[in-house]
Amino acid sequence: MMTKDEAARLLSVLLHELTTPWRKEKIHSDVLEIIMNLRIQAADDERYMHDLLSNIAFAGESAHALKQIWSYMLREQTFLSPGTIEAMLTDAQQAIRRRLPELTARYSRPFQQIDSLTERKHQLERSYSALLLFNRIATDFLLQFVREENESAARAFFAADPNELIEVFHHLCSVYASRWLEGLEVD
Repeated sequence: MMTKDEAARLLSVLLHELTTPWRKEKIHSDVLEIIMNLRIQAADDERYMHDLLSNIAFAGESAHALKQIWSYMLREQTFLSPGTIEAMLTDAQQAIRRRLPELTARYSRPFQQIDSLTERKHQLERSYSALLLFNRIATDFLLQFVREENESAARAFFAADPNELIEVFHHLCSVYASRWLEGLEVD
């Protein structure tokens, strides 16, 4: 069995290798473009914050779907094709869209406790930015995980406890997303 610490070290190395070619300016630019497009499409701050909440709910549930896909591969000790991964994610996202009003209400609860509308908006923007990047990291990782040339290294993860590995994966994707978003100013 691979220990949780060993899995964390290996996963951290792989995520580092995956993100090394990225450029912080490009990541910030991509995230800002998405945020600014949301602002432009919204008629006012209230609509903008509602749209942010909907997108947070969608991105949060998509992140969960990505973890479920990897969990399936780990539990079954199998590699899915990139097309199968994309199809599974598309199916999950269609189900998320159908439940979006209910999900948005659930995701809104922590933000409702923030009294200042300006602070609430900034918190929503930070949360959405982090989820966008989390999902990019997780998606890129899964698509690299199933590449034939990476299969022997990827098989090492089959020796880990899937629950522990998913926990480590979630934590490390969050850490990497936070690092890449350091210094991002949304004004």
